[in-house]
Amino acid sequence: MEKIITTIPGCFELVPKVFKDSRGKLVKTFHEDTFKNLNLETNFPEEYYSTSGKNVIRGLHFQEPPYDHVKCVTCLTGKIFDVVVDLRKNSPTYKKHFSIILDSNLGNLLYIPRGMAHGFYVIGDGALFLNRTTTMYNGESEGGIKWDSCGIDWPNINPIVSDKDQQLIALENYKSPF
Repeated sequence: MEKIITTIPGCFELVPKVFKDSRGKLVKTFHEDTFKNLNLETNFPEEYYSTSGKNVIRGLHFQEPPYDHVKCVTCLTGKIFDVVVDLRKNSPTYKKHFSIILDSNLGNLLYIPRGMAHGFYVIGDGALFLNRTTTMYNGESEGGIKWDSCGIDWPNINPIVSDKDQQLIALENYKSPF
């Protein structure tokens, strides 16, 4: 697995080896020893997936302390425009964002440090998104930033967004605990 540095400190693209043959492909999205050798977290007590249709945005979500977490995400089917926004007050990239295409054909992942808002937009007809976190979900620590308040150049300016996500606070009004 290759670890590629992004413009956000502590955030990395991970590119695993993809094994293809006449039957299909095999992609190892997690290997404890490999993650240890790359100086990445290895304890992920919660993992889940979501399915989303064309033009859907999910996010920008996070967990506030003490339930903040590292995330490791990938797209198992389809392709997504994946985004993180740095909410760490002492970071040189505070309030800046990074985007990447996560493509199930490539098998690439995004490793997201604590203190990031995260979201994605579905490119194409649909996507199956996998998320691993180093803490378990806690409703009282749930947070979010409104998708269109961070200067992100989303692929679609009229996406499908949940009512809950439409009501999130704008980045400029968010008081970060990170």
